Parts: sequence; structure tokens; C-alpha cells
Amino acid sequence: MSRKDDAARLLARSHFEFEPGMQRIFRLTGSAEAESRESEPIKLLEVNEATVATGILPLHFGPMPESGVPYPTVIIAVTPEEFEKVNSHELRLPNNWDLGEEMPRPVLEKAG
Repeated sequence: MSRKDDAARLLARSHFEFEPGMQRIFRLTGSAEAESRESEPIKLLEVNEATVATGILPLHFGPMPESGVPYPTVIIAVTPEEFEKVNSHELRLPNNWDLGEEMPRPVLEKAG
């Protein structure tokens, strides 16, 4: 697993833990050439029932090395209904991006 994959998992884990209503998170992928570049951002599609329906609105963030994410990131937050439209291609992802792997939800530890 690459450093970028590790950073993407860390970012997804923190969003699952701190974002109310987060249901699913997917990596978004571009062309193989783009993805091989170190400067290509981590791109996540977040399905969140607590977000407002705005369509596909990519939010760009710079690197956050102090948080373990030394890469730029792009987050697209969608409602569950918008996610269905992404799956049916009624809503299109930008830049010919595709849905990639689903990021694992962290297992919550029981207090005890």
C-alpha cells in the first residue's frame, strides 16, 4: 500500500469518526497516468445523510502534513439520494473520475 493510500484511509477514518451522518466513503480515481503522479490529490466521495443536496461540488484542500495527510485533497459530499444519481450516471463526476474502492468504516472500540 502506498503512502497516499495510507493517507486516504486516515482521512476517511477521521471523517467517519467526526462527521455525523456519514454513511459511506469512496476513493475517486482518474486516469492511471494522473493517479501515478505524486501531486495528484486524494479524492473522496462522501455519502452523508447530514449534508445538504448541492449536486457535485468538489471542495479542494491543501496538504495537511501535521495531520498525516501530506497530499492535497478533494472532497465531494453527497446525500444518499445524490449518490444513487451518481450510480445511475444522472449526476456526473468531474474530470472523468470514477468511483473507486469503498473505504472501510472504522470499528468502534467498546469502553470498558
